[in-house]
Amino acid sequence: MAITKTSLGLVTTTLLTTAACTGGFSLGGNSSAGATTTGGGGQVATGGGGGGGGEDPGSSYGGPAGSMGGSGGGAPNQGPTEPRWDDYAFAVRERGGTYWGTWAVTKLTTFKVGATCYGKMAQADSDAVSQATYHARSIHAVAKQWTGDDWESIENQRGDRKRDRSLVEPMIDTFGARFHMTVAIEGDDCDVDRSAMWIRYWYAITEAFEDYPSQAGKMFITMNVSAAAREITSTVSEDGSTFEFTVPRDFEAKQWDDKIEKPFRKNAAQI
Repeated sequence: MAITKTSLGLVTTTLLTTAACTGGFSLGGNSSAGATTTGGGGQVATGGGGGGGGEDPGSSYGGPAGSMGGSGGGAPNQGPTEPRWDDYAFAVRERGGTYWGTWAVTKLTTFKVGATCYGKMAQADSDAVSQATYHARSIHAVAKQWTGDDWESIENQRGDRKRDRSLVEPMIDTFGARFHMTVAIEGDDCDVDRSAMWIRYWYAITEAFEDYPSQAGKMFITMNVSAAAREITSTVSEDGSTFEFTVPRDFEAKQWDDKIEKPFRKNAAQI
């Protein structure tokens, strides 16, 4: 059984899948072509990173809006065009002023949140927008350390942003094999102001993975925001590449900054 969803002029096919949290809307995914999925509890998950060639009906809002190519006689791609962003991604683009920073959100970060929450996240004064720019810069710092690629400098090297971002986007797509973060918030609604605990926990994780990148040379991070949780718990894979945190949605856990940082310190290449 399938349904369709129209977003920003793109029609994407929607398939049934298992939800990671109760209710939600998800932005982001890996660098492969995306699909929109809906699961139990009304959760909708939009995945995929765009990139590469022309416009694809299954591409995410982070992908380029080029023309379709291929052997079917479609018009050839005429070069880089403006990416298509949804409201939250566009708000991040407006706040941060970069393409690479927005792609770090659309390609390397997944938000599994309720539809009401996601709408609030896209508001211009939402701290979820501000935090996304810090998050993107921390991802960039790790990518630069691990790969030597300076996305920011390359994007601005000649003043031809359309051309230069065509060099940056594949780098970010490739980096998706080494880094991804998922933020899953229980419930349909969420707070998006500066005092919201999930944003404070997200910021702490962002600081920690930048300060203490894993010696595994890759990091896959999940932050589950739970209504029932009162404390922060975490699990780390044996090779130190996968980190999963459960954090309280509504409560400030004791010594939460150290509980978030310690797993990264323990698995860092250098302390």
